[in-house]
Amino acid sequence: MLFYRFFLCVTLLLAFDKSFSQLVVYGTSNVIDFDFDWRFHLGDLPRASNASYDDSQWRKLDLPHDWGAESSFDLDNASGWRGAYLPGGIGWYRKNFDWKKKPGQHLFIQFDGVYMNSEVWINGHRLGKRPYGYISFQYDLTPYLKDSNNSIAIRADNSKLPSGRWYTGSGIYRHVRLALTSDIFIPQWGTYVTTPRVSEESAEISVKAEIENKTGVQKRLTILTDILAPDGKLVNQKSTQTTLDTGLNFVTQTATILRPLLWSTETTRQYTVRHRIKNGARIIDEYSTRFGIRSIAVNAKDGFLLNGKKLKLNGVCNHHDAGPVGAAVPEEVLLRRLKLLKAMGCNAIRTAHNPAAPEFYAMCDSLGFLVLDEAFDGWDKPKAEFDYGLYFNEWWKADLTSFIKRDRNHPSVVIWSIGNEVPEFEHAFQKEMVDLLKGLDTTRPITQAKGFSAPYTDLAGFNGDGEMKGTLEKYHAQYPDKPLLGTEITHTLQTRGVYATKTAYRTRDFKAPWEANAKWENVQKTVTMIPDLTAEEVFKDNPKFYQSSYDNAIVRIGVRDQFKKAQELAYLFGTFRWTGFDYLGEAAIQPARTANFGIMDLAGFPKDHYYLYKSLWNPAPMVHLLPHWTHPSKEGVSIPMVAYSNAESVELFLNGKSLGEQKSSDELQFLWMVPYQKGTLKAIARKSGKVVSETTVTTAGAAAKIEMLADKQKVSANKRDVIHVEINITDKNGTMVPDAGNLLTFTLSGPGKIIGVENGDIIDFSPMKSTQRKAFKGKCLVMIQATGDPGVIKLIASAEGLPLSGISINSQKP
Repeated sequence: MLFYRFFLCVTLLLAFDKSFSQLVVYGTSNVIDFDFDWRFHLGDLPRASNASYDDSQWRKLDLPHDWGAESSFDLDNASGWRGAYLPGGIGWYRKNFDWKKKPGQHLFIQFDGVYMNSEVWINGHRLGKRPYGYISFQYDLTPYLKDSNNSIAIRADNSKLPSGRWYTGSGIYRHVRLALTSDIFIPQWGTYVTTPRVSEESAEISVKAEIENKTGVQKRLTILTDILAPDGKLVNQKSTQTTLDTGLNFVTQTATILRPLLWSTETTRQYTVRHRIKNGARIIDEYSTRFGIRSIAVNAKDGFLLNGKKLKLNGVCNHHDAGPVGAAVPEEVLLRRLKLLKAMGCNAIRTAHNPAAPEFYAMCDSLGFLVLDEAFDGWDKPKAEFDYGLYFNEWWKADLTSFIKRDRNHPSVVIWSIGNEVPEFEHAFQKEMVDLLKGLDTTRPITQAKGFSAPYTDLAGFNGDGEMKGTLEKYHAQYPDKPLLGTEITHTLQTRGVYATKTAYRTRDFKAPWEANAKWENVQKTVTMIPDLTAEEVFKDNPKFYQSSYDNAIVRIGVRDQFKKAQELAYLFGTFRWTGFDYLGEAAIQPARTANFGIMDLAGFPKDHYYLYKSLWNPAPMVHLLPHWTHPSKEGVSIPMVAYSNAESVELFLNGKSLGEQKSSDELQFLWMVPYQKGTLKAIARKSGKVVSETTVTTAGAAAKIEMLADKQKVSANKRDVIHVEINITDKNGTMVPDAGNLLTFTLSGPGKIIGVENGDIIDFSPMKSTQRKAFKGKCLVMIQATGDPGVIKLIASAEGLPLSGISINSQKP
């Protein structure tokens, strides 16, 4: 039962800290939220860029917005299996706003991400185009502003598909804001804060600032720089008088902080640099930057060192979508996911394979994740027919520069990656990219996933090739001084609630499209084989799309074997599991919505691997049992019962009778063969003879009730807060029915809207923003977002033959 109540158990952990919405410090003190009250039209209307265009009949919506995720799946969509069969197209966004022009002011519009080929107009004037759908950018509106009503128009073109190897999203799927400055100001991402020397006694802080002078004349001004401690108290101040030429200027200041509070994965304390540009006593511009005081180092002998202490990177790769909300991920949805990873014991995340949203890094700073920040998937040779590779040669310098300048002050960012599995790249071009990057930041090592054939990166990054027997050891023998990183290791698959007792290997049993010509006899010698749990399959008739939730559905190596290898090889200082969460697209077997690589499914429900990793990565006492204990028609059949625990021993009981106590072993799991009979299995974990954790699984009866669990009881009426409601089909005693697939209907009333429904079933192509969804393996998720009005949000769930169930959440004025 504990497994199925996981969502409720972590409610307090996931309680949204309102301060997170303030963590993305955009620099200038005058920032205007520009997300709300846009007009949208799907389809191309070339005249829509005109200031006088009548958009009154267009749909009204708020940003972020992804029109692909609100569309229907269609196996004929050009996005295909890569893009989860969801559509692209061309979309237009328009918004009018009043503005009172004042001399000496500049107004910028800032976009965190538009997918893709975005073009922006202000009052009919074209400001520019950015092909890369994952990069942040801004435009200066000042020259074209009117002293009254102004019109912004944006065209996003994702009409040529596939434009990515996974589901990309379409539209303005990240935040938009206006930033107001004076005519002497620090531009967007115009600060660079480093900590050249760090110890427990003192830290040297170097602060470099760009200052733009748009007055047209030289100015003699004072740059006043405050360093504020995590509690907001002033700990140092520097004042520099300087003459600013017209155009861009640079000012560098240094300071020393005694007894600094260091940033780490456990103590995520951050300081703030506050620049004030003063003309006499008058402050004409202010710009703030958060940073952390910490040191990082990597070498082949010691691995990764954070503040001088060795640390293994226990990481996951994540794409940018979040299941039913697609690419337009509300901050509370992202935060919930990150906190689930943190509770599992994960300490590192790779942004596969593109820059993430700015709020992601701010959350990682505060939660204590180490980030491998990746700029690009491929380079100049498109990996999908219409991807960014078509524009790479023209845009990579500008996009890489924006990426590094945007993220380089985050303490969580510890490694840069310039690419992923780049086909047939030129070694000299790798050097060109590395040189550009090191001209922008010299404080972090650089890698390239599967780019170790060229010598110019600091770390050798290995993807699936690093899972093959002997590959890492052979490379280390040849290059003993180069640290190795598992940028994409390991690949295993699970479908929540599905079990098979015979081990499955992808190349042998469920080939991916790119493995069509691969021969198992050639691949097998590179694979770390896993013994079958039984001679004959116990759980027959599983669909070919689903994979076992024992640790026995792999590509080249399983989780337990890979963990042991990572612990043994000091020069392999970290690995990033593919993936933390199931993601839309790139399905290995078609037609399906995903390939089931995630530790958690599309709804964010944990699979059994979540608890395996928790037993390996998190020292807090725990025990988890799998599979469930509801197996009709299998009376007397021996079921492999597995426990994951970090305790010294685990004892298993069936209906109160001990089935034996086992001690922890090199197998990294506890295994009993238990003849099936109805009742309750109980696992008791002990350390030094004392009980430290326990859990049970109980045979379920017929479906009788709909259980609804919300992760919060109140929200703010701010158009942003999200409620996650877990739906469980249970028997009359409250035990979840593990194979229940009841069709659920949802009725919502009050000031909220359903923004996603999800069950984790990778072959369920129902719309993701519907009011109906089947439960999958007993579970379903509904995401509700507050509107701008206070009141009571009520969700009622119904299913044929079951009593109605409801839940209420209060939405209050912010």
